[in-house]
Amino acid sequence: MKKKRKITFLILLLIIITLSGCKDSETSKSNRILDENYIPKNLEEALSQIDFYVSDSLKLEIKKKSESDFISETHFGLGIGMRNNWNLWKGSDLSKYFNSIEIFHPDDMSAIILTSYYRKLNGKDINLEEQIIGYKEYWKQVDLVQLPEKTEHPEPNLEFRVSIFYGFHTSKDRPAQVFIQTNSTNNTFWIYDYFYGWKKIDLKTKEILEKEQIQNTESILNKIFGNKTALPNNG
Repeated sequence: MKKKRKITFLILLLIIITLSGCKDSETSKSNRILDENYIPKNLEEALSQIDFYVSDSLKLEIKKKSESDFISETHFGLGIGMRNNWNLWKGSDLSKYFNSIEIFHPDDMSAIILTSYYRKLNGKDINLEEQIIGYKEYWKQVDLVQLPEKTEHPEPNLEFRVSIFYGFHTSKDRPAQVFIQTNSTNNTFWIYDYFYGWKKIDLKTKEILEKEQIQNTESILNKIFGNKTALPNNG
């Protein structure tokens, strides 16, 4: 039953994203959510747009969830709608607003919007400054990660597509990050992690890594690499 409710919740959110031409049956206001012809100019407008179109019953469902569950479940649904329809990849006014507060990646922008909406819906302070600091620290750690040279790639034409920063290992607090790569010539997938190395994976494994909660990344890597325990690099 719990799994069914989760699936229903995701479907409802997907409907909110895709059916941008439908009118809210409870109001006569025009539908503008995630419409590329109307893009919010700042965080406050973005939150207002989402709140306008989320029904009261769906709001109650959202409130029952933890913040982390809500963010992870909507990153690939409502989050994609924001990133694409609100042109967060293409320099819209909303993306420029986020740039002005030193947030530059569209994934971070949509995550801040979702986090802020969840907190506002639950009557909590959105703690925007704290969120900004968190993402800035994340990218500082990403800059410390040692990426392999192209000459070290297991096959040519690999392109870095997705990276997941999932914590620290003990030695020198080195950041732990797995990169998910796509080979554009043959549609194969590879992952690379400083502690684990390279591994060719299938589409299903790629989707699991991308959709699973961050705190579960290391356990998934252990399974992918044959229950190998990553040892800190002391070099």
